Amino acid sequence: MASVPLQDADRAAAELEYGIKQCGAVGGVIGASVDGVNLGDANLDNFWAAASELNVPLFIHPTAPTPSPRTTKYDLNVSVQYTYDSTVSVGSLVLSGVMDRFPNLRLLLSHGGGYFPYQIFRFDRLYRNHLDEVPLVPTQTPSDYLRRFWYDTILHGGPPLRYLCDLVGTDRVLLGTDYPFTVYDPIPLEIIETAGCAGDDFTRITETNS
Repeated sequence: MASVPLQDADRAAAELEYGIKQCGAVGGVIGASVDGVNLGDANLDNFWAAASELNVPLFIHPTAPTPSPRTTKYDLNVSVQYTYDSTVSVGSLVLSGVMDRFPNLRLLLSHGGGYFPYQIFRFDRLYRNHLDEVPLVPTQTPSDYLRRFWYDTILHGGPPLRYLCDLVGTDRVLLGTDYPFTVYDPIPLEIIETAGCAGDDFTRITETNS
């Protein structure tokens, strides 16, 4: 997958096209923020347009966050802030209207989508209450955008993966390992089996989803 310079949307678009057309990349990999700015708030429309036109997926992985004073111990930065980084940016993509402006944008979220799928109805409640802080209200409730994304299986347990599969469908879930990072799963197929995904569901997650 092609890594691109998100600090400049036009150069990012050009690099993605080069990676796909000249180097044989199958998609792009990007961080969940740009110099501390959420993806939905960064000036990236030209890049989103290029990815949509190329019809390739973009894998969003958390940007390595600087530990806050409360997460410097016990690897809390890895277990909490990485997933927080994804959640905030995904929420911004939905609530800012990016997903409406680019209906063909294909985004894959790491770590099962951060907290987004598991707190989605809290997002819905805030949407229904019409908070003034939401600058561009999307055309649907946040939960209606769940299937606009794909999610990897890095949840480290059968119950949360089962919930994710029930919520978004096994056709939106793909095998992940998190290798070579400290929380990588050495037996990635086991969680899929533990979640009760067998037969066609197992095949979709491990082989045919795209």
